[in-house]
Amino acid sequence: MQERQDDFFPQISPDAAVASPDAQTQGEVLERERFPHLYELSEAQGLPYFARLDADGNVELFLVFESVEAFSEQTRDAVSLEFKTYRGKLLAVIWTLSDPMQPLGFPLSFDIQKAEDRYMALKMLEQPSTRLHYLAYEEGVLMHIYTEEIDLSAAEGTRVQQMIRSLYEGKHDALPEDAEVSEEEAKTIPAICLPDAVLAETGIAYVFSHDQMVRSRGEEAAHHLLMSTVQQAVWVMRRHSRSDVRECSFTIWAAERGDLLYLVVTPSLAQLFEVVHYSDEELNPFARFLLTLPEFLHSEEAAPLALGAFPILRYEGGRLYHLEIDGHTQEHLARLFTQTGSEARNPYT
Repeated sequence: MQERQDDFFPQISPDAAVASPDAQTQGEVLERERFPHLYELSEAQGLPYFARLDADGNVELFLVFESVEAFSEQTRDAVSLEFKTYRGKLLAVIWTLSDPMQPLGFPLSFDIQKAEDRYMALKMLEQPSTRLHYLAYEEGVLMHIYTEEIDLSAAEGTRVQQMIRSLYEGKHDALPEDAEVSEEEAKTIPAICLPDAVLAETGIAYVFSHDQMVRSRGEEAAHHLLMSTVQQAVWVMRRHSRSDVRECSFTIWAAERGDLLYLVVTPSLAQLFEVVHYSDEELNPFARFLLTLPEFLHSEEAAPLALGAFPILRYEGGRLYHLEIDGHTQEHLARLFTQTGSEARNPYT
């Protein structure tokens, strides 16, 4: 039994050279030479939020905003930390906006089967409080905006430790009530099953420098980052308090054109997230999260058929579907493009 306990509470040696923001750096630019690890995570990997161990082995959390103004707009409420489980992993959701009409949460994922992730999850329960650092990444530099402490009650700590233990032992039936993020597994359906009216919709394209993304991360890591960012936006929409957001329908498309990668959301969802002021674009979860990636260039109105894009995900009535593409799908999209009457070359042939 003692051996099992040692396995459950792993021993991790922190990196004593890791530097953390402190009272002296608040409001200042973080020097690249002193904080290389933060630049690696925020700039090279493009992570908008993450957890790591400080030099003393304590867990610290980071939120990285695209500007100080974005920080002000997205952190109006008292911060809170909510723990859930999702697909066999522990989620620590940092909620910075609690308004039920415009919630904003950043879900950190911990794979409890991995020793370092399990250590960090357990350490957050053990340490008196957890520091949350707010950073802004603008024009190639990181600025330390502010740091605050997040406290967990003893009751919440006990509940979360039970969640971690259940995940570690694979006893999902032993999870506390309401611990699991409730959702159905995404099904895979043939893309050709989508109605022609859906496939002909226009929407908003989020455009990325594909070459830069692949050079800095590698193709597999770049694909994983994009898909996890899209799934984060879908996750927020699924948990939205507004029923019209939860029950809406949209399709995600992907297209490569030269050095550019297009992720297109059809329809544009403009009616759901009406932009009254420019900064309100962040109410749209896709804009909110995709715009944080360093390789993001711009967004534009787009017709997926004109781009030669392929549909990859469909969200409908609270359910997410992976779309299967085959030769018949490509032929069908080619016919739909022809029906648009465009004189441009058919991108599907």
